[in-house]
Amino acid sequence: MKERDRDMPVEAAKVADHYVKAILAAVEGSRRPATRRAYAGAWRRFREWAEDEGLRSLPADPMTVAAYLVYRTKQGLSMSSLEMDRKAIGYYHRTAGQQNPSASEGVRNTLAGLRNQATDKGRNDPRQARGLTARLLARIEETACLPRSGSSGRTESVRAAVRRGNVDIAMSTVMRDALLRRGEAAELRWRDIEFIHDGSARVTIRRSKTSSASAVQFIGLKAAIALRHIRPPDPDPNARVFGIARGRTISNRIAAMARAAGLGEGFTGHSPRVGMAQDLTASGMGLTAIMVAGRWKSERMPAYYSRGESAGRGAVARYYYDFE
Repeated sequence: MKERDRDMPVEAAKVADHYVKAILAAVEGSRRPATRRAYAGAWRRFREWAEDEGLRSLPADPMTVAAYLVYRTKQGLSMSSLEMDRKAIGYYHRTAGQQNPSASEGVRNTLAGLRNQATDKGRNDPRQARGLTARLLARIEETACLPRSGSSGRTESVRAAVRRGNVDIAMSTVMRDALLRRGEAAELRWRDIEFIHDGSARVTIRRSKTSSASAVQFIGLKAAIALRHIRPPDPDPNARVFGIARGRTISNRIAAMARAAGLGEGFTGHSPRVGMAQDLTASGMGLTAIMVAGRWKSERMPAYYSRGESAGRGAVARYYYDFE
Protein backbone atom coordinates (compact mmCIF):
# COMPACT_ATOMS: atom_id res chain seq x y z
CA MET A 1 0.00 0.00 0.00
CA LYS A 2 1.27 3.46 -0.88
CA GLU A 3 2.14 5.85 1.94
CA ARG A 4 -0.57 8.28 0.82
CA ASP A 5 -3.13 5.49 1.02
CA ARG A 6 -2.08 4.66 4.59
CA ASP A 7 -2.64 8.28 5.55
CA MET A 8 -6.18 8.32 4.20
CA PRO A 9 -9.04 7.58 6.64
CA VAL A 10 -10.89 4.30 6.13
CA GLU A 11 -14.14 6.18 5.54
CA ALA A 12 -12.68 7.76 2.38
CA ALA A 13 -12.60 4.37 0.70
CA LYS A 14 -16.39 4.23 0.92
CA VAL A 15 -16.87 7.46 -1.02
CA ALA A 16 -17.32 7.25 -4.79
CA ASP A 17 -14.28 8.32 -6.81
CA HIS A 18 -15.98 11.31 -8.44
CA TYR A 19 -16.95 12.66 -5.01
CA VAL A 20 -13.42 12.16 -3.71
CA LYS A 21 -12.00 14.14 -6.64
CA ALA A 22 -14.51 16.93 -6.09
CA ILE A 23 -13.72 17.03 -2.37
CA LEU A 24 -9.97 17.18 -3.00
CA ALA A 25 -10.46 19.96 -5.53
CA ALA A 26 -12.54 21.92 -3.04
CA VAL A 27 -9.91 21.44 -0.34
CA GLU A 28 -7.20 22.68 -2.70
CA GLY A 29 -9.28 25.76 -3.43
CA SER A 30 -9.77 26.57 0.26
CA ARG A 31 -6.37 28.22 0.47
CA ARG A 32 -4.59 30.75 -1.69
CA PRO A 33 -1.88 29.27 -3.99
CA ALA A 34 0.91 30.91 -1.98
CA THR A 35 -0.53 29.52 1.27
CA ARG A 36 -0.84 26.05 -0.24
CA ARG A 37 2.78 26.16 -1.36
CA ALA A 38 3.90 27.29 2.09
CA TYR A 39 1.85 24.58 3.80
CA ALA A 40 3.15 21.92 1.41
CA GLY A 41 6.75 22.89 2.10
CA ALA A 42 6.23 22.96 5.86
CA TRP A 43 4.46 19.59 5.77
CA ARG A 44 7.19 18.02 3.66
CA ARG A 45 9.89 19.17 6.09
CA PHE A 46 7.92 17.81 9.06
CA ARG A 47 7.42 14.42 7.45
CA GLU A 48 11.09 14.16 6.50
CA TRP A 49 12.14 15.03 10.06
CA ALA A 50 9.66 12.55 11.55
CA GLU A 51 10.90 9.80 9.23
CA ASP A 52 14.52 10.49 10.20
CA GLU A 53 13.55 10.33 13.88
CA GLY A 54 11.55 7.14 13.43
CA LEU A 55 8.30 8.90 14.38
CA ARG A 56 4.87 8.85 12.76
CA SER A 57 3.80 12.01 10.94
CA LEU A 58 0.16 11.17 10.23
CA PRO A 59 -1.45 10.88 12.61
CA ALA A 60 1.24 12.54 14.68
CA ASP A 61 1.39 12.52 18.44
CA PRO A 62 1.28 15.97 20.10
CA MET A 63 4.64 15.18 21.70
CA THR A 64 6.08 14.65 18.21
CA VAL A 65 4.82 18.06 17.08
CA ALA A 66 6.19 19.73 20.22
CA ALA A 67 9.57 18.09 19.68
CA TYR A 68 9.61 19.27 16.08
CA LEU A 69 8.93 22.87 17.11
CA VAL A 70 11.81 22.70 19.60
CA TYR A 71 14.04 21.27 16.86
CA ARG A 72 13.09 24.06 14.47
CA THR A 73 13.78 26.67 17.15
CA LYS A 74 17.29 25.31 17.65
CA GLN A 75 17.80 25.75 13.90
CA GLY A 76 17.21 29.48 14.38
CA LEU A 77 13.74 29.67 12.83
CA SER A 78 11.52 32.65 13.68
CA MET A 79 8.29 32.39 15.63
CA SER A 80 6.32 33.13 12.46
CA SER A 81 7.98 30.12 10.80
CA LEU A 82 7.09 27.92 13.77
CA GLU A 83 3.50 29.15 13.62
CA MET A 84 3.44 28.25 9.90
CA ASP A 85 4.70 24.76 10.77
CA ARG A 86 1.98 24.34 13.39
CA LYS A 87 -0.76 25.49 11.01
CA ALA A 88 0.48 23.25 8.18
CA ILE A 89 0.58 20.16 10.42
CA GLY A 90 -2.93 20.91 11.64
CA TYR A 91 -4.21 21.56 8.12
CA TYR A 92 -2.98 18.23 6.74
CA HIS A 93 -4.35 16.33 9.71
CA ARG A 94 -7.79 17.91 9.40
CA THR A 95 -7.79 17.33 5.64
CA ALA A 96 -7.05 13.65 6.23
CA GLY A 97 -9.87 13.41 8.78
CA GLN A 98 -7.47 13.01 11.69
CA GLN A 99 -7.44 14.74 15.06
CA ASN A 100 -5.25 17.83 15.01
CA PRO A 101 -2.26 17.30 17.34
CA SER A 102 -1.24 20.96 16.96
CA ALA A 103 -4.36 22.03 18.84
CA SER A 104 -3.37 20.16 22.01
CA GLU A 105 -2.63 22.12 25.17
CA GLY A 106 0.88 20.67 25.29
CA VAL A 107 1.76 21.99 21.82
CA ARG A 108 0.22 25.38 22.56
CA ASN A 109 2.16 25.66 25.81
CA THR A 110 5.37 24.58 24.10
CA LEU A 111 4.92 27.27 21.46
CA ALA A 112 4.12 29.87 24.13
CA GLY A 113 7.26 28.91 26.04
CA LEU A 114 9.41 29.14 22.93
CA ARG A 115 7.89 32.54 22.19
CA ASN A 116 8.73 33.78 25.68
CA GLN A 117 12.29 32.50 25.35
CA ALA A 118 12.65 34.29 22.02
CA THR A 119 11.30 37.50 23.56
CA ASP A 120 13.80 37.29 26.43
CA LYS A 121 16.58 37.00 23.84
CA GLY A 122 15.20 39.91 21.79
CA ARG A 123 14.32 37.71 18.83
CA ASN A 124 10.54 37.80 18.89
CA ASP A 125 9.90 41.13 17.17
CA PRO A 126 8.50 40.47 13.67
CA ARG A 127 10.56 41.87 10.85
CA GLN A 128 8.56 44.79 9.56
CA ALA A 129 8.84 46.10 6.04
CA ARG A 130 9.71 49.77 5.84
CA GLY A 131 6.56 51.77 5.29
CA LEU A 132 6.09 53.46 1.93
CA THR A 133 4.62 56.70 3.25
CA ALA A 134 3.30 59.52 1.08
CA ARG A 135 6.57 61.42 1.62
CA LEU A 136 8.69 58.50 0.42
CA LEU A 137 6.31 57.77 -2.45
CA ALA A 138 6.89 61.32 -3.72
CA ARG A 139 10.63 60.59 -3.89
CA ILE A 140 9.97 57.38 -5.81
CA GLU A 141 7.80 59.23 -8.32
CA GLU A 142 10.66 61.62 -9.06
CA THR A 143 12.92 58.80 -10.28
CA ALA A 144 10.45 56.10 -11.39
CA CYS A 145 10.64 56.88 -15.11
CA LEU A 146 14.40 57.29 -15.35
CA PRO A 147 16.25 54.56 -17.31
CA ARG A 148 17.82 51.84 -15.18
CA SER A 149 20.53 49.28 -15.79
CA GLY A 150 19.78 45.62 -15.22
CA SER A 151 21.99 42.90 -13.77
CA SER A 152 23.45 42.34 -17.25
CA GLY A 153 24.61 45.97 -17.37
CA ARG A 154 22.19 46.85 -20.16
CA THR A 155 20.34 50.16 -19.75
CA GLU A 156 16.70 50.32 -20.74
CA SER A 157 15.53 52.80 -23.37
CA VAL A 158 13.80 56.03 -22.41
CA ARG A 159 10.52 54.72 -23.80
CA ALA A 160 10.78 51.45 -21.86
CA ALA A 161 11.71 53.34 -18.70
CA VAL A 162 8.65 55.58 -18.95
CA ARG A 163 6.38 52.60 -19.56
CA ARG A 164 7.86 50.66 -16.62
CA GLY A 165 7.88 53.75 -14.40
CA ASN A 166 4.22 54.51 -15.05
CA VAL A 167 3.33 50.97 -13.98
CA ASP A 168 5.48 51.32 -10.85
CA ILE A 169 3.77 54.58 -9.89
CA ALA A 170 0.29 53.19 -10.51
CA MET A 171 1.06 50.00 -8.62
CA SER A 172 2.50 51.71 -5.54
CA THR A 173 -0.23 54.39 -5.32
CA VAL A 174 -3.08 51.92 -5.81
CA MET A 175 -1.59 49.51 -3.29
CA ARG A 176 -1.35 52.33 -0.76
CA ASP A 177 -4.87 53.70 -1.26
CA ALA A 178 -6.52 50.27 -1.23
CA LEU A 179 -4.07 48.87 1.37
CA LEU A 180 -3.50 45.92 -0.94
CA ARG A 181 -1.41 42.90 -0.09
CA ARG A 182 1.09 41.99 -2.78
CA GLY A 183 -0.90 38.93 -3.86
CA GLU A 184 -4.05 41.00 -4.16
CA ALA A 185 -2.21 43.51 -6.36
CA ALA A 186 -0.95 40.71 -8.60
CA GLU A 187 -4.47 39.30 -8.99
CA LEU A 188 -6.07 42.66 -9.81
CA ARG A 189 -7.78 42.63 -13.25
CA TRP A 190 -9.20 45.48 -15.32
CA ARG A 191 -12.69 44.18 -14.64
CA ASP A 192 -12.01 45.00 -10.99
CA ILE A 193 -11.43 48.72 -11.66
CA GLU A 194 -14.32 51.18 -11.78
CA PHE A 195 -13.61 54.83 -12.54
CA ILE A 196 -16.00 57.26 -10.84
CA HIS A 197 -17.25 60.56 -12.31
CA ASP A 198 -15.60 62.58 -9.52
CA GLY A 199 -12.16 61.38 -10.66
CA SER A 200 -11.69 58.70 -8.02
CA ALA A 201 -11.96 54.96 -8.60
CA ARG A 202 -13.05 51.77 -6.86
CA VAL A 203 -11.13 48.53 -6.73
CA THR A 204 -12.84 45.19 -6.16
CA ILE A 205 -10.76 42.58 -4.35
CA ARG A 206 -12.26 39.23 -5.31
CA ARG A 207 -10.59 37.18 -2.60
CA SER A 208 -7.96 38.02 -0.03
CA LYS A 209 -5.58 36.25 2.30
CA THR A 210 -8.05 36.46 5.17
CA SER A 211 -11.42 36.24 3.42
CA SER A 212 -13.08 34.59 0.43
CA ALA A 213 -15.65 37.40 0.28
CA SER A 214 -15.06 40.29 -2.11
CA ALA A 215 -14.31 43.81 -0.88
CA VAL A 216 -14.50 47.21 -2.57
CA GLN A 217 -11.76 49.75 -1.80
CA PHE A 218 -11.60 53.48 -2.47
CA ILE A 219 -8.89 54.84 -4.77
CA GLY A 220 -8.09 58.54 -4.66
CA LEU A 221 -7.69 60.97 -7.54
CA LYS A 222 -3.91 60.59 -7.81
CA ALA A 223 -4.02 56.80 -7.96
CA ALA A 224 -6.95 56.88 -10.42
CA ILE A 225 -4.98 59.15 -12.75
CA ALA A 226 -1.99 56.80 -12.52
CA LEU A 227 -4.26 53.89 -13.45
CA ARG A 228 -5.62 55.78 -16.45
CA HIS A 229 -2.06 56.34 -17.67
CA ILE A 230 -1.41 52.60 -17.92
CA ARG A 231 -4.90 51.54 -19.02
CA PRO A 232 -4.98 50.23 -22.62
CA PRO A 233 -7.56 51.84 -24.97
CA ASP A 234 -9.71 48.71 -24.91
CA PRO A 235 -8.38 46.52 -22.08
CA ASP A 236 -9.13 42.83 -21.78
CA PRO A 237 -11.32 42.63 -18.64
CA ASN A 238 -9.39 39.55 -17.50
CA ALA A 239 -5.93 41.03 -18.08
CA ARG A 240 -3.81 41.77 -15.02
CA VAL A 241 -3.71 45.48 -14.30
CA PHE A 242 0.01 45.59 -13.56
CA GLY A 243 1.00 42.70 -15.83
CA ILE A 244 2.57 40.82 -12.91
CA ALA A 245 1.51 37.31 -11.95
CA ARG A 246 3.34 36.80 -8.66
CA GLY A 247 3.40 38.70 -5.40
CA ARG A 248 7.13 38.09 -5.04
CA THR A 249 7.73 39.95 -8.31
CA ILE A 250 5.79 42.91 -6.95
CA SER A 251 8.01 42.87 -3.86
CA ASN A 252 11.09 42.92 -6.08
CA ARG A 253 9.70 45.83 -8.13
CA ILE A 254 8.97 47.92 -5.04
CA ALA A 255 12.40 47.19 -3.60
CA ALA A 256 14.01 48.18 -6.91
CA MET A 257 12.10 51.47 -7.21
CA ALA A 258 13.02 52.34 -3.60
CA ARG A 259 16.71 51.71 -4.28
CA ALA A 260 16.55 53.77 -7.47
CA ALA A 261 15.10 56.64 -5.44
CA GLY A 262 17.94 56.41 -2.95
CA LEU A 263 15.73 55.16 -0.11
CA GLY A 264 17.90 52.16 0.71
CA GLU A 265 16.82 48.66 1.65
CA GLY A 266 13.94 47.16 3.63
CA PHE A 267 11.09 47.86 1.21
CA THR A 268 8.88 44.95 0.13
CA GLY A 269 5.46 44.25 -1.33
CA HIS A 270 4.04 44.98 2.11
CA SER A 271 5.54 48.50 2.28
CA PRO A 272 2.60 50.39 0.65
CA ARG A 273 0.17 48.81 3.11
CA VAL A 274 2.40 49.57 6.10
CA GLY A 275 3.06 53.11 4.90
CA MET A 276 -0.63 53.91 4.51
CA ALA A 277 -1.34 52.57 8.01
CA GLN A 278 1.38 54.87 9.32
CA ASP A 279 0.05 57.88 7.41
CA LEU A 280 -3.51 57.24 8.58
CA THR A 281 -2.34 57.05 12.18
CA ALA A 282 -0.32 60.25 11.82
CA SER A 283 -3.45 61.98 10.46
CA GLY A 284 -5.35 61.08 13.64
CA MET A 285 -7.34 58.14 12.30
CA GLY A 286 -8.33 55.61 14.98
CA LEU A 287 -7.10 52.02 15.01
CA THR A 288 -10.57 50.58 14.42
CA ALA A 289 -11.04 52.64 11.26
CA ILE A 290 -7.58 51.62 10.02
CA MET A 291 -8.32 47.97 10.80
CA VAL A 292 -11.50 48.12 8.72
CA ALA A 293 -9.79 49.96 5.85
CA GLY A 294 -6.99 47.42 5.69
CA ARG A 295 -9.28 44.43 6.26
CA TRP A 296 -7.28 43.28 9.28
CA LYS A 297 -9.08 40.89 11.62
CA SER A 298 -7.94 42.80 14.70
CA GLU A 299 -6.23 46.03 15.68
CA ARG A 300 -3.00 44.21 16.59
CA MET A 301 -1.14 44.49 13.28
CA PRO A 302 -2.07 48.09 12.38
CA ALA A 303 -1.15 49.04 15.96
CA TYR A 304 2.24 47.40 15.51
CA TYR A 305 2.88 49.01 12.12
CA SER A 306 2.02 52.49 13.35
CA ARG A 307 3.39 52.31 16.90
CA GLY A 308 5.91 55.09 16.21
CA GLU A 309 3.23 57.46 14.93
CA SER A 310 0.94 56.50 17.81
CA ALA A 311 3.62 57.39 20.36
CA GLY A 312 4.03 60.78 18.73
CA ARG A 313 0.31 61.44 19.17
CA GLY A 314 -0.04 59.91 22.64
CA ALA A 315 -1.01 61.55 25.90
CA VAL A 316 2.55 62.56 26.87
CA ALA A 317 3.28 63.97 23.40
CA ARG A 318 0.04 65.98 23.45
CA TYR A 319 0.87 67.27 26.94
CA TYR A 320 4.18 68.73 25.79
CA TYR A 321 2.91 70.06 22.47
CA ASP A 322 -0.16 71.60 24.09
CA PHE A 323 1.49 73.21 27.07
CA GLU A 324 5.01 74.15 25.98
